[in-house]
Amino acid sequence: MESTSTADDRSDRRGSLARMFDPEELRRRNLVSLGMDVLILVTTGFLAILFTMGLWPSVIGLVPMATLLYFGWASSKAFFVAQVLAIGVSLLGTTTGVLPY
Repeated sequence: MESTSTADDRSDRRGSLARMFDPEELRRRNLVSLGMDVLILVTTGFLAILFTMGLWPSVIGLVPMATLLYFGWASSKAFFVAQVLAIGVSLLGTTTGVLPY
């Protein structure tokens, strides 16, 4: 049997994508959980800076970085994207000299 894509399948996919990046998610969260999210993003950025310092700092930062990324993936896809952006911004800032290490 071949499965064909119907309009219902496409609307289901759009609905699941909208649920992944739901702006209502921020409204349902309280100030403490948002503060924890910011703390996790800063920690993720700091651990990303360790990857620019050489082999041993990279090895040290590998397990905590993997743990935080797994937590972000399991938490929500929007938070995972925010973590990936934090990694990119911190690496870009470190290599350009804007962020010292």
